[in-house]
Amino acid sequence: MEIKFEKFDKNTLLDQQRKLFIECFPENIGTSVISNEHYLWKFHSSPENPQSYEYVATLNNNLIGYYAVIPYKYKVNDVNVKVGMACDLMTGVEARGKGVFTCLGQFSLGELKKSGISFTTGFPIRLEVIPGHKKVGWSIPFKLPMYGKFISLSSYLANKSLSKFSIFLNPILKFWNTIIDISRFNSKNITIEHYSEKDIELMNGLELFINNLSSEIPIYLVKDLNFIKWRLGAPQKTYNIIVLRKSNQIIGYSISRKVIKENVQCYGILDLAILKGFENTSKILLRENEKLAKKNNAELILIMIGKNWAKKFNFIRNGYLKTPYNFSFIINKLNDAIDQEFLFNENNWHLMWIDSDDL
Repeated sequence: MEIKFEKFDKNTLLDQQRKLFIECFPENIGTSVISNEHYLWKFHSSPENPQSYEYVATLNNNLIGYYAVIPYKYKVNDVNVKVGMACDLMTGVEARGKGVFTCLGQFSLGELKKSGISFTTGFPIRLEVIPGHKKVGWSIPFKLPMYGKFISLSSYLANKSLSKFSIFLNPILKFWNTIIDISRFNSKNITIEHYSEKDIELMNGLELFINNLSSEIPIYLVKDLNFIKWRLGAPQKTYNIIVLRKSNQIIGYSISRKVIKENVQCYGILDLAILKGFENTSKILLRENEKLAKKNNAELILIMIGKNWAKKFNFIRNGYLKTPYNFSFIINKLNDAIDQEFLFNENNWHLMWIDSDDL
């Protein structure tokens, strides 16, 4: 029988979609991400309308491919633009190498263009998926490195069967981190506030802060209160939000949570943003996240961010080093009116995990 490409119907195909997700992303087994509740939050609770765009490839009524985007709003030169953030793009193991992913991508992107999506974004880390994306018009304007700072090496060395070296290396690491911490003097007149994902509406001035960021960064994700409440509302996930104020005005903030990566207890920074002129306060946000990481028994802090922002936020001076892992930032431009050179310029963006569906 012929392969069918059509819109996804969760009422008839959700169980198959969940099984396909586990087949394609087995690293999520044992987490809430594989649950129906997580799917319904992710694709059917967004404040946007419609809440998602989902397409599938089926053969003999069996789901063999899935392609979806969630609509995110970006300010592009002060104009609100609807963008499709691609996630959970997958084909079953037995359907691979037969052109299914390419055909499904062509169908899905054609439908998205009709729906008024200006461009799509994605953040793949697996290199093997890149050729399939390129075949249907995706481009890779730049990479997003992952930076990290170890608090302890115990679990990392244990995974490498090198536990015996922990007794020597951990004291050296602790000494080095102490030296860095001593060098980070407090900035004057900066107050620090801590919140959770349940306290978003208590953060006075948050939307003004986001608007100020939008005026400074040419292409920036619209993070109004409704978006942030939804983005941090995934089942069984909790977040820590740190706010910096000067003269009662928010000048910087971060969002973070504990995660497990490759059997190592990690602390992931989902978003870190600071107004121009206050970049030096990055040391405060990073230091406060390190305190939270230690409190949560995390051994490694991870951040995905562009190298230009890592430099502005003094990552090296704060002990954060570029890891061997890079995410590819991919774009498929669907609206000819948007200037490609402008869109592909890394300096026009401030991208972190909050721009994706990760963490």
